[in-house]
Amino acid sequence: MVKLSDGSEINFDWHAISQKEWRLLLDVNTDYETNDIIVGKLIGLEPCELEDMNPLDYRAIAQGMWDDFREQANLETVKNLEGASSPQS
Repeated sequence: MVKLSDGSEINFDWHAISQKEWRLLLDVNTDYETNDIIVGKLIGLEPCELEDMNPLDYRAIAQGMWDDFREQANLETVKNLEGASSPQS
């Protein structure tokens, strides 16, 4: 959850987007309009609301998205993390 400067709270619904859309978000060549459509679906806002948002709130959403994904996907326990496959002493 991210709290915006106007006090509103943003939650991330990872079930609202597809794997295809997730890949588009990760692609540096994806245009801003497509990003706003996908992020809007993820957080329940219209793309135009994201376009009109101040840059600090937009940044907070972007950072919150990565933090929430890391938490929801439980990336801290992924087998391939450094040391995760090392033999125990």
